[in-house]
Amino acid sequence: MTATTTAATTAPASAPTDPAGTPPAPRGRLRRALPVLFPVAVVTGIGFALYDRAGELAALVLRPDSVPYLLAALAANAVAVLFSMATWRTLLADLGPGIPGRTATRIYFTSYLGKYVPGAVWGVLAQLRMGGAAGVSGPVVLAVFLLNLIVAVLTGLAVGPLAAPWTIGAEAWWLVLPGAVTVAFAVRPGLLHHLASAAAGLARRPAPATRASDRGMRRAMASATASWAVGGLHLWALAVMLGAPPLTALPVCVGGFALATAAASLVVVLPDGWGAREALLLLALTAVLPWQEATAAAVASRVVCTLSEVLVGGAALLLTLPRRSPAPSPSPAHPIPAKD
Repeated sequence: MTATTTAATTAPASAPTDPAGTPPAPRGRLRRALPVLFPVAVVTGIGFALYDRAGELAALVLRPDSVPYLLAALAANAVAVLFSMATWRTLLADLGPGIPGRTATRIYFTSYLGKYVPGAVWGVLAQLRMGGAAGVSGPVVLAVFLLNLIVAVLTGLAVGPLAAPWTIGAEAWWLVLPGAVTVAFAVRPGLLHHLASAAAGLARRPAPATRASDRGMRRAMASATASWAVGGLHLWALAVMLGAPPLTALPVCVGGFALATAAASLVVVLPDGWGAREALLLLALTAVLPWQEATAAAVASRVVCTLSEVLVGGAALLLTLPRRSPAPSPSPAHPIPAKD
């Protein structure tokens, strides 16, 4: 107690100063606090995402016939997360210097879990800090982040119209436009850089100074599309579990999940689009399920996605922990004379 009190009372006088004798700037203190604040904020955001949903998940798990569907849903979304990582790593390898796979995986999943914190800035800060430590310049990190977001949203909006004929009927013809735009970008990937420059201008940021190759952009769009297609299967498993017709529910769930998630990801003030995605999912799911079951499927989707993302991200971070180099063996203080 005495030591703690003394440290507390003398802290202002003993605070580190720069050579000129002035205390460190608040920005410097914030930078040093980020390694502690960021994990705390992520855990808080995950808890917020799961808040008041444990009961619904428990009710589903307690049904013996629901276990295979829940396991299939967890596995499908886990594979989708890995495809999304492949998209980001494709852009990073194309734009930036080569870094070890373990380091790239650690950077991605640290920032990926940051999506549970309100605002998109936390994931960017994590990538900037860890990318800089790995030798990736700030402009390259920002370009990869921005292009990855654009590719994910574009491909999600392109897959989304799969659900349209069953949700809004004959008036759905205009929803083919996002798909046509995405195909145009796949044919001319260089146009994405103009879109990235426009997005940077809206955010009052400098346009990306680096350009990805056409081949790299096409590969990123392919893996992002695969991520949406596989990720939508988790919602399909949940909908079928709750009584939806399998054949009709497949395009509704795959397209509805892609459209709802891509659109909700633009609502940066909510952790992972919390609430916005569920509202959009309900519009799609009511085409194949009654209102009550559609609500249960939308809530179960959030829980399944959160669990699978935390499990995959946590496992990836554990598997990519920096390896400790063995401590050197202590050398004797005095050399031992050789025997004659």
